[in-house]
Amino acid sequence: MKSIWIVSLVVIFGITVISCLDAPQYSEIPEIEFDKIHFVDIKDPSFADTLIISLKFKDGDGDIGIGPSETQTPYNDIYYVRYPERTLTSSYSPDKAYVTYKTKRTVAGYDTLPAFVKPYNCTNWQVITQGQKVTDTLYFQLNPNHYNIFITFQTKDATGKFNDFDFSSFYTYPLCEVIGFNGRFPILSKDLSQPGPLEGTIRYGMTSAAFNFIFTIKTLRLKVRIQDRALNKSNELFTPEFTLQSTK
Repeated sequence: MKSIWIVSLVVIFGITVISCLDAPQYSEIPEIEFDKIHFVDIKDPSFADTLIISLKFKDGDGDIGIGPSETQTPYNDIYYVRYPERTLTSSYSPDKAYVTYKTKRTVAGYDTLPAFVKPYNCTNWQVITQGQKVTDTLYFQLNPNHYNIFITFQTKDATGKFNDFDFSSFYTYPLCEVIGFNGRFPILSKDLSQPGPLEGTIRYGMTSAAFNFIFTIKTLRLKVRIQDRALNKSNELFTPEFTLQSTK
């Protein structure tokens, strides 16, 4: 899933595989530390600007990263809900029964599902078509484990409090696209079958033609967390506060 105007780009460098002779005893739960942040202002409306955050990381068994072709459970992007058993499935088959918008409207207990309105028409409902004809509208749930790096932008208000920024308030495209900067970085270990401590630096770049328009001189900070292949969540960190101008 990609946004038309917000696209995440991942760059990995500085990965260190530690030998068995001097291997430290890191936790199997990944740990991250803020390194630096840098804004690349292209100054050309034809191209997107890039905000790059650098994170130092440590992981005891090196099971970090998701391959680009890994779309199976638990790394799939969405789950459908089977009806009537309410079990989750990552696959759709036209000969199976699922929770649909008709289920929401006509079956007791399903009326609390979100309505087919912004943003839920993009984040909870999938329109199934056959040719030009709409054949069904399926309910789905986004799978957070599709990603392994999680980024939340926060802006500072007049009282000095930081609040999560909702990018969907700037979303005007008629088609459903994912808005936000959660993403994936690739597998870092040379051999996942040989667990071992891993440390290094992750540079994660976020590109958007709208950065300057949205944030101008606003004071920002980022909330960041990563996750390993076993779905262990790292510590959550906050970057120092910054403006786009101060990080150039």
